[in-house]
Amino acid sequence: MGTRTGETKPPSIRGRLVQSLLWISIAFGLLTSVVVWYVIAHEMGELMDQELREAAEIFHSVMAIQPDLATSGQSATKHFSYEEHLVWQVVDAPSGRVKSRSHKAPELALQTAPTEAIAWTQDGQWRAFTSVFSQRPGQFLVVAQSRTERDEVHGEVVWYTLMAALSMGLLSALLMNWRIRQELRPLAALGQGVQHYDPLRPDTAPKAAPRQELHPIEQAIGDLGHRLAQRIISERAFTSHAAHALRTPVAGIDVQLALAIKEAPESIRPRLVRARDAAGRLGRVMQALLMMFRSGMEPQRQNVDLRQLIDALAFHDMAISIQQTIPVNADPDLLAAALLNLLDNSHRFNAHQVTITALQEDHETVLRVQDDGDGCQPHTKARLQQSLQQQAYGEGSAMRGLGLVLADLVARAHGGHTVLPDCASGFGIELRWPAAPPRSAD
Repeated sequence: MGTRTGETKPPSIRGRLVQSLLWISIAFGLLTSVVVWYVIAHEMGELMDQELREAAEIFHSVMAIQPDLATSGQSATKHFSYEEHLVWQVVDAPSGRVKSRSHKAPELALQTAPTEAIAWTQDGQWRAFTSVFSQRPGQFLVVAQSRTERDEVHGEVVWYTLMAALSMGLLSALLMNWRIRQELRPLAALGQGVQHYDPLRPDTAPKAAPRQELHPIEQAIGDLGHRLAQRIISERAFTSHAAHALRTPVAGIDVQLALAIKEAPESIRPRLVRARDAAGRLGRVMQALLMMFRSGMEPQRQNVDLRQLIDALAFHDMAISIQQTIPVNADPDLLAAALLNLLDNSHRFNAHQVTITALQEDHETVLRVQDDGDGCQPHTKARLQQSLQQQAYGEGSAMRGLGLVLADLVARAHGGHTVLPDCASGFGIELRWPAAPPRSAD
């Protein structure tokens, strides 16, 4: 059953799980990136410091063997377009001047005096290591790496880690979404099975794929259906027996009241007439109940002639006109019970003329009952329509009589519904149900 207009759509278990998985994946990626950043900030710093030390040792060994490299100025005449991760300088300690440097090393000395450990330069933009030439104590080698380069390395590692973690998380979320769909299919199948479950027909009991979690639900539905079936059978038997038992006394009461009206004085005759009308209405209710419980609310469809059906009801003196343009394919007993109570409602609300129309709109059979009675206020009709849509037949609803309830039950038994159309005067009701498929030619 779909969500009714105006109602808030309830949250989906699958949607909530998928949303949770998505947020967990994002949080996992971010947390992983933060942890990796903290770890790498320490470990990568040590690795790059070690790289500085090893590079300085290599440069120192080469320059110690070939001292001209340390004093010949720049080692190249052109600056080629390439990325230089490390720079070096040969600095004269007494003067603080740069004697020689790599292509992209600054012209000013990064360190003015040798240091024993790897340290940041005074401006904080270079991480440098110094090494003194033993043959030339007045000169020392500076090998450095820029803060930009180190930050770029940290950023790339964190970025790649974040992308990898998020990608794996999203891929996991997609796989889990697919898996959740697969696992929720038995639940959807169980819901469809419950929707078509008829407690009076045990063979229609819902069956889902074997899942441990669904077994208690299936068993509970089966037990509930069994109890409902027993209750329906008992109520049908009681109602049918009560209707049969009351039918004969009611008929006898009607006969006695008819005789009493003829013999009674004029002063009490109106009371006897009202009593006979009430007894007649009771008899028609019994007749409707007999028809409904003889059918058992299981429609046995056949083409119905409305004129013959109405004439067989032997109703009171209202003028009833029939406009039937199509064959009405329905259960005659159920349809008679609905019409009997609808016509009784029209009579109670002072109707003198009732028009029953049968037509087809799209793929629906429409049976419209329109009278010229008192009708009802628009707000009352709106409440009645809402009660019919929600099948709110109990206390507290707008449904007070039996007529609309029986009509709606009959329409739903045929797979349809009931509509209260707008009308200029009187009261109208439409029973709509799917038209019977055309029979194939033999």
